[in-house]
Amino acid sequence: MRPVRSATLTAPNLFGTVQVTKLAPLGALARDKDLIVEFDDAELVSRLEQKQLELEQVDEQIKKAQADLAIRNNQDDVELLRARYSVRRAELEVKRNELLATIDRKKNELNLEEAKRKLLQLESDIKSRREQAQAELAVLREKRNRNVLDIRREQVRLQQTKLLAPLSGLVAIKQNRSGFSGMFGTAVPDIREGDQVSPGNPVADVMDLSEMEIIARIGDMDRANLVEGQDVLLRLDALPEKVFNGKIKSMSGTASSNVFSSDPGKKFDVLFSIDMRQLLKSLGADEAEIVRILRTADENRKKPVVAASTSMFGGMPGGFAAMAGGFGGGDASAAGGGMMGAQQMGGMAAGGQQGGEQSGQRGEGGGQRMRMGGDMTPEQQQQMRAALQKALNGRNMQDLSQEERQKIFAELRKTAGAGATKAGDSTKKADSGTKQASAAGA
Repeated sequence: MRPVRSATLTAPNLFGTVQVTKLAPLGALARDKDLIVEFDDAELVSRLEQKQLELEQVDEQIKKAQADLAIRNNQDDVELLRARYSVRRAELEVKRNELLATIDRKKNELNLEEAKRKLLQLESDIKSRREQAQAELAVLREKRNRNVLDIRREQVRLQQTKLLAPLSGLVAIKQNRSGFSGMFGTAVPDIREGDQVSPGNPVADVMDLSEMEIIARIGDMDRANLVEGQDVLLRLDALPEKVFNGKIKSMSGTASSNVFSSDPGKKFDVLFSIDMRQLLKSLGADEAEIVRILRTADENRKKPVVAASTSMFGGMPGGFAAMAGGFGGGDASAAGGGMMGAQQMGGMAAGGQQGGEQSGQRGEGGGQRMRMGGDMTPEQQQQMRAALQKALNGRNMQDLSQEERQKIFAELRKTAGAGATKAGDSTKKADSGTKQASAAGA
């Protein structure tokens, strides 16, 4: 069993490893936009302040360049007026040439040519100076634009140091594999405040437990009798005396084997929905709680959140697997919670009741969970859990080789013995025209 919607929060890429400074408690119920993880932002704040200082300096340079350009333009305008006045006066002197001697006439013509030459040279110089000043201003403005982009980039990075919940749900803390250097077989610790985390590594999950779905594995003979949208009856390990209504959401087109299962045969994955109102009532929720939980599901359904992955147990501490009716799956400390509190939801964690072994409908449980029998008594379940813990001897199932897993499976089969019973039957309701399949959730 897994949530329909969940979101994984990953460490941002901030020039190397980042340090966790704040972390939501394991099993906490987060609301939308609640702070889940915060990373050390001291270096980013320093870089942002440096970029802002550089921007202020460039702004001052632009103001000074604009002021200098305005002063120089005024001076050039005055010089232009003087040069044009000189040309005009020389033209007037030339008009008087008829009254002057030849020498004076020639002198006035030379003066006019010289005044025009100076005017043309001055206009050319002023044009060059203004183009150069505008180019310098353009360089400063481009530098300012780069500083603005750098500031925005640093602000985005600063925002990335705070990971907010994209939906309401239960917080599950990931294991710090990037910072773990223990010996083989040592349990990987959860991420804690003060830990260094590599960019891109998952830090926490936010799981919406207000709407659940079940994954089961079936044989090829049963696969041919099932269709998407078909009504089914579901039985959970944690609530073996209850039968829940559901539907087939999807089915895989190809069969695959599960190395974590005691059954190496290839089977098909089938995804089932489950009647949440019926499930919540069986867990003891009152009508007010049910309405609140279903309202949360409606709100989260509108948000663009990535759907749950095929297996929700990889790297997730606790969650659903290591509870009643199942084995492994991480630390049992992350007990359910979320919708009705940890103790109420703990019973949902184990996965669904298995179908008949002849039909191959046996839930694999995902991750580190292993199924040895369906309707075991609480004493038998306790014996199986103790046998698994003894066989693992503090090790993590994911760290074991395939040979070591098979050896543990063999030991557990000996413990289970021949008395392990089958967990459910696959039936059809031909009289009503509605097909119903019994499935085991993992």
